[in-house]
Amino acid sequence: MDLESRTAQGEGKSDRSLVERVWNAVQNISKRHRFKFILLLRIFVAIAYNCYFVAAVYHARIERLDIDWCDGVGMLIILTVIVYCGLFYYKIFKPLWGDCAYTRVILPLTIFLKRCWSYRFVRVLLILGGVMGFIVGIIFDTEGDRDRLYSLIGLAVFLLFGWIFSKHPAKIKWTQVIWGTVLQFLFGLIVLRWDTGQKVFACMGDRVSIFLKYTDAGSGLVYGHLVTDQNESGIPLGTIFAFKALSVIFLFSFMVNILYYYGVMQFIVQKVGWILQVSLGTTATESINCAANIFLGQTEAPLAIQPLLPLLTKSELHAVMTSGFATISGSVLSAYISFGINASHLLSASVMSAPAALAFAKLFYPESEESQTKAEDIKVPKGKEANVLDAASQGASNAVFMVINICANLIAFLAFIAFLNGMISWMGGLLGAPYITFEYLVGKCFIPLAWVMGIPAKECDQIGHVVALKTIVNEFVAYRKLSEYMAQGLVSKRSETIATYALCGFSNPGSIGIQIATLGSMAPSRQTDLAQVAFRAFISGSIACFMTACVAGALIPSSSL
Repeated sequence: MDLESRTAQGEGKSDRSLVERVWNAVQNISKRHRFKFILLLRIFVAIAYNCYFVAAVYHARIERLDIDWCDGVGMLIILTVIVYCGLFYYKIFKPLWGDCAYTRVILPLTIFLKRCWSYRFVRVLLILGGVMGFIVGIIFDTEGDRDRLYSLIGLAVFLLFGWIFSKHPAKIKWTQVIWGTVLQFLFGLIVLRWDTGQKVFACMGDRVSIFLKYTDAGSGLVYGHLVTDQNESGIPLGTIFAFKALSVIFLFSFMVNILYYYGVMQFIVQKVGWILQVSLGTTATESINCAANIFLGQTEAPLAIQPLLPLLTKSELHAVMTSGFATISGSVLSAYISFGINASHLLSASVMSAPAALAFAKLFYPESEESQTKAEDIKVPKGKEANVLDAASQGASNAVFMVINICANLIAFLAFIAFLNGMISWMGGLLGAPYITFEYLVGKCFIPLAWVMGIPAKECDQIGHVVALKTIVNEFVAYRKLSEYMAQGLVSKRSETIATYALCGFSNPGSIGIQIATLGSMAPSRQTDLAQVAFRAFISGSIACFMTACVAGALIPSSSL
């Protein structure tokens, strides 16, 4: 019996050793020829995709299908062209002719433009010509719709406010302020007035909305009728905000982490940051952080410049915080869409507020020191996850804290507002005015602000109310109230649109604490400086959102709403 067991054990060891030798041989071959395997895989994927692409186009032609550039084969063609153009630029043009194009074309042109700009009369002529051209253009454009000019008055009021209360008025670089405002108008023209730009952003908004609806497949399984509104009785009970609207944050965070793992987000952030830096003349740290805030939140975006935070000047810290206050993250954008807010306007606001944030930050707190950071010092970090599944899982897990934080803040703030409303109403009732509440009072204070943004006088009360809620509480409560006004028909389409832009930012008291804590943990030595510039940055971020609303109000014709 002992002999048989020893024989069986020997055979088992022999089998295991054979399997191990085979696997070791396979691993050694894969390591030695890893590059060839990857190359073959890429070739196979390229051939398979091109076959699929040709088959899809052929099928559309045979069936005589109409090409919809926002769906179906039309979108497939656009995506394919974008991918091939990118591959051509980065794999062929840049390696072969990039240095030659830079030294023979870009560098001489840059030197020539800088030399021209150094002459004062050239600057004066260009600025005066631009201002006159803008005035003439806006006069003709607003013919028959002069109410849009109120929004321009509001923009001038905000810039005047920034100049009067600037930290260092004598050191303002007006080129940064002017170019930031011009860039904001250019973005506005592209996304609001140019037909192709409107269609692109409308398409993006539709795609985002459709993508986020896939959340219901997961949340419906977990929460049931609380999300689907379907139960055994057949009686619709309505959906629950925490389960329906906030569940989309899990999916969005899941996808962002995947893109971050593969370096897609870092690539986009660096390119947008480069555009802002070149056009506005802001430092690399300010520009890249601002670009990151378009896509990420106020706590995630500074990670791109974390090693340099201890070296930043106070003005740069102010600009970093302003960008966080003036924009929103893609994760919460999905929740706003669930309120019925127009997705394309939210996307437009996220893009337009970026140059506005830098422009007003440099007006309200101009640079008075020498920057210690350089563009080459900035390396946008890649994810440290083990693989893409780990990255995706961590993205979903990280969203848990965000969702809980949103729920906790909504419960606490709404309860506190109800308490203030009740207390002030009781006090007013003793004087025969029980209709006076906290929301009533703060709404009245913000009526002038709503008017200068271009809101019709009869609707300033409602929009002043939601802007007050956004500034004093948070944008979630404000968008919720705006959606109620929209459902009740109390605000026009124009007021709804302007308010959508004005509310699209994290500038609220809670975010002041969040930013000080987040940036302070990244740069403990700058905690005092962060606290000193935080309130100014909060005001700057708020006004940047209002400037975006003014630009939208000036550019959007009433006939198009």
